Amino acid sequence: MGRKIRPHIEYGSEFELDLAPLLAVMVKLVPVLLVSSAFVQVMMIESDLPQVVQAAIEEQEKPNKDEILAKIEILPLKDRTLEVKVTKGSDEKILRVPASNGAFDLKAIHNKLVEVKTLNPKVFKIEVRPDAEVSYKEIVKVMDEARKSRDIKNVYPVFDAKQGKDVTTDFMFPEIVFANMMEG
Repeated sequence: MGRKIRPHIEYGSEFELDLAPLLAVMVKLVPVLLVSSAFVQVMMIESDLPQVVQAAIEEQEKPNKDEILAKIEILPLKDRTLEVKVTKGSDEKILRVPASNGAFDLKAIHNKLVEVKTLNPKVFKIEVRPDAEVSYKEIVKVMDEARKSRDIKNVYPVFDAKQGKDVTTDFMFPEIVFANMMEG
């Protein structure tokens, strides 16, 4: 009978781990994740505006030293009240719309925004600064109340440069900007 040969095992030996394939995967995944995360953060609601209103919004963005336009902010609060803050120069006015049965009173909000728009007909932009506890669904409902007048009698003058005269529109605040999205 032959003699069995036992393999010799060295227990104290060292070996190298090849990390090149793992690094190659990571180098390919990082740019993909960075590019895809840029698309996740940006969100816009496109709406078809009349050209006259779009031109008025663009004109509003240009600095005009002769006329000071009001800055309008709406603040949906966690207790379901809404504050409308109108700042014109150094004058600041805060209007409150109380909650109705623990929810936003959308009809009262709309009426308050109609009042603000009537006093500031050239302003088409508002900023929304919601509390963190206010749901996105509620914020969208408030934004819907701000965009367009429900009553066909409530129309606002807009200067049409092509025709050289004022025309009317039922859009109140079609340009809505979230002002505190990076805070929390």
